[in-house]
Amino acid sequence: MTATPNPRTAAPTSAAQDTPDTPGDAPAARITLKDLVGDTDAFFRDHWATQPAVFRASADLTGLITEREMWEEVDCGLLIRPYFTAFDEGVRTAVSEMTRPRTIVGHHVSGYINPAQIKADFAAGGTFKFSQPEHWHPRLRALVQALAPEFRAELESFVFLSPPGKTAIAAHMDGSHVLVLQIAGVKDWVVGRLDETSTSDSDRYTGGVIPYDRRMEVTLRPGDVLYMPHGTPHSATARIGTSLHIAVTIEEPTPQDLADVFLAELLGLPEFEALTRHHHELSLAERLTRLRALLTRTLGAADGTQVLKQAVRLKAGHLG
Repeated sequence: MTATPNPRTAAPTSAAQDTPDTPGDAPAARITLKDLVGDTDAFFRDHWATQPAVFRASADLTGLITEREMWEEVDCGLLIRPYFTAFDEGVRTAVSEMTRPRTIVGHHVSGYINPAQIKADFAAGGTFKFSQPEHWHPRLRALVQALAPEFRAELESFVFLSPPGKTAIAAHMDGSHVLVLQIAGVKDWVVGRLDETSTSDSDRYTGGVIPYDRRMEVTLRPGDVLYMPHGTPHSATARIGTSLHIAVTIEEPTPQDLADVFLAELLGLPEFEALTRHHHELSLAERLTRLRALLTRTLGAADGTQVLKQAVRLKAGHLG
């Protein structure tokens, strides 16, 4: 693997800040990347985008979310798709079964959680997942916001609750870097190293069993943190007690995202507006020639730092 540039844009947060609404009404310290991986310079130098690694968090992670909280959210009945899902060995419960309609101010609204079905699926060995809870859960939002300045990327969180003895999803690859924070229970992970089968998209691992000489097997206990580079094949099986973990995905701007920023800049130029306004006066070959020249000048003069900053801002806009 070749070295990958450090993705950070700012220094680590140094001062801890309290976040309200933790279990038992006890404030939880704001958790930073340093709290999760220790020496952040070593993390980016030795592991980022090159190889998976396991760390021991110096902060108490148990206050981020609890199993009890998750079931309270289920019983409340106000969760709506796509903020939750249930699946068993990679097969998702039918949306029509895990949701139910509600009448809101006289309007029939579909997609609300069906607590009875979620509990039945979990009792049968299924995994229950919160998707992007940082949109509504204060402590997970604080976690994502504290980590975000360390990366030029979009950060999202997902919470997985799995009964023991189950492999929720067969080996697969995510279209992002991932930090796994083990909150409760014990979970075994099989994690492959990057190779020619790795992909930039989220997909099933098509190489069969992850080769023994290309993988690491780790057991995560509460307080452990697993980092997996973008495209790392992996699978996990809960072992002792109900496993609860948070996955923070770190998705850097894609070539499409960068191209969209370039295109937006091009479309806003007076020269492009003039070309558009008078293109009927030109032959098709002349339109192509002028557009090519305009594209070349725009790309050549573009400030790469600003393009990257804008792409990250647009990608992570939901955290604003």
